[in-house]
Amino acid sequence: MRNIFAFVMACSLLSAHGQSFAQEAKPPRVEFPVWERVLSGTLGTKPINVALARIAANVSGWYCYAPCSGKTRQQLQLTGTVKANTLKLTERDSQSAKNIATGRWTVNLDGDSASGNWTSPDGGKTFALHLRDTQPVPFELRLVADAMPKETDDSDEAPHVSAIRIYRKGRLAQELTTDSQGPGSVFIPSLVDANFDGFPDLTIALSLPAGPNIPQQTWLFDPRTQRFVDAPETLQGITSPEFDKTFKTIVSQWRNGCCEHGVTTYRWDGGQLKETATASSVQLPVLVGQRILYCYTIPEYRDGRIEFPDRVEQVGDRLTLTFEDFSGCESQALSTASGDIAIWKRDAAGRLKVVRTESTAWKQVDTTAGRRYCPEIPYFANGRIERKVLRDRPDEICSEAAP
Repeated sequence: MRNIFAFVMACSLLSAHGQSFAQEAKPPRVEFPVWERVLSGTLGTKPINVALARIAANVSGWYCYAPCSGKTRQQLQLTGTVKANTLKLTERDSQSAKNIATGRWTVNLDGDSASGNWTSPDGGKTFALHLRDTQPVPFELRLVADAMPKETDDSDEAPHVSAIRIYRKGRLAQELTTDSQGPGSVFIPSLVDANFDGFPDLTIALSLPAGPNIPQQTWLFDPRTQRFVDAPETLQGITSPEFDKTFKTIVSQWRNGCCEHGVTTYRWDGGQLKETATASSVQLPVLVGQRILYCYTIPEYRDGRIEFPDRVEQVGDRLTLTFEDFSGCESQALSTASGDIAIWKRDAAGRLKVVRTESTAWKQVDTTAGRRYCPEIPYFANGRIERKVLRDRPDEICSEAAP
């Protein structure tokens, strides 16, 4: 009997501990609203553009007086809180060393519009604010996470987000499972037109690794069911996607280790996403006087095409460089350098294209290590291409057999 009693007690204790462990293992779930809003309107009589982002009760963003420029677009910073659809924001000039308040906003949100007042720090001046969403959203987004976000960002990890909830007219319409965690602040889902059908799709960053290769999770809006569905795996696998509605192109700017940066573009074809172009960084060989330099050049996406801003371009019968600053160039090429030079030229419509490529050749020459095949590399030199055989490091860059 004593053994039976001990066995029953042990099972009871294990069961109790198992329930306790199960309760402890279950992470807490909290819910808070998030949004990004782009607005335009007036401050007093002056037209302004405003961008705001909300995480729980905290709001941050910027505004500029139209027409905004690259210099002024994010100069005037806004931070504050929202409570019961009322924003209370402090304005600061990011270019001021004093970092003091330059104004205060009190704005009431009413659907797709907002109105309120701007007040000077001393309260002596007040101007009316009238704003309207440039891209109104017919639903509300809330994140489900294991903790509420902190009021200010810090070096700690942000709450782990496990779901995005979509509300319509105050009622839960759909919940999307995710696995997203930022380094200091939660990632806000972005509304994009990922398949260029005119309906808002949804995407969220999952983590922030070193470099630009940010993994994203994307859902496409199905107008028939009025619900979001998982995007194809081809889109899910694209890091840091950007969506160009004008050219209906998805752009990914990526990095492979320390010494390779690139751009890849994709387009939809019959519901399938297909790669259309890709280019990676190169080292452009240049002769500056008697100096041999290798200039690291990175491709960029512009107006539907991939181009190299730093390049050799043919203008008439002459070759020119599109840059003059060689301070970032190296005297020795990376091991990944090909030594090839693409020659670009503008067509009659002004579009750039590669008209020919000057490629590295291999020559059998005498070196301090004997007969070797060494690279004959083309260099841009004062408006023309000059070729040089590199034989001074035969054990490093030459070979006994023909490559």
